[in-house]
Amino acid sequence: MDEIEQQPGASDGTHGGARGGARPRGWNGDDARLAQFSGVLGEVHDPLTWGLDLEDEALTGLADSDDPTCERFVRAYRCFTGESLEVETLRTRVPADDVEDVVRAACSGALAAPLHADIAAPVEPEATGDGPGGPGGTGGADRSAAPDGGTPDFADSFQDYRSAMRALVAEVDEAPLRTGTFAVDGDDAECVRVTARETTAVYVATAERALVVTGPADLVDRVEVVTKPVDDLLSGKGHTASP
Repeated sequence: MDEIEQQPGASDGTHGGARGGARPRGWNGDDARLAQFSGVLGEVHDPLTWGLDLEDEALTGLADSDDPTCERFVRAYRCFTGESLEVETLRTRVPADDVEDVVRAACSGALAAPLHADIAAPVEPEATGDGPGGPGGTGGADRSAAPDGGTPDFADSFQDYRSAMRALVAEVDEAPLRTGTFAVDGDDAECVRVTARETTAVYVATAERALVVTGPADLVDRVEVVTKPVDDLLSGKGHTASP
């Protein structure tokens, strides 16, 4: 998936599911790109019912791209168990020949997220001096050291990451593509889905545009996905202060 980009003026808000004490989000009605993203946006109805918090929402991608999947509005939720679920609203429907690529890429992206986090984690520098953890200190062993006493080899770590990514993508590519229906706004709509390692990605064409829902397989099939006009977000109707 595309990396979530925080928009100016955005903070943790609520759609019935923000943490207590979170500040309401405000788009202030002045985001020109969002205003041009006319139509409806997908979201999970009453996230708390499913143990979800709305972590972030943002408009990503380039408006002038020829790729219909480039510009999308993403709502990212986090489950109480730490698992993530995303509802992405695409500006337009994807050509039939490209739907498989879109849904497989969404599933691969969700599975790869933990790998990306691991490879991006900073390596603690080797402790020096007489401070805690240094040669003359008392802070214990240097956590940046490799098991053999040396420093971690980034190249080795990156090779492990690449190998894991190849295996992950290959598994998603081999997973069967299934067609069926997915409920949006209480009505069944045609969808295409793929499931790998208990993670499901669903592409569903709605009356106005298309949604991609990705997350734990059992949760994706249970949450209630609805759409609301983008004007509600711009006007602040979709955001209320947390209790």
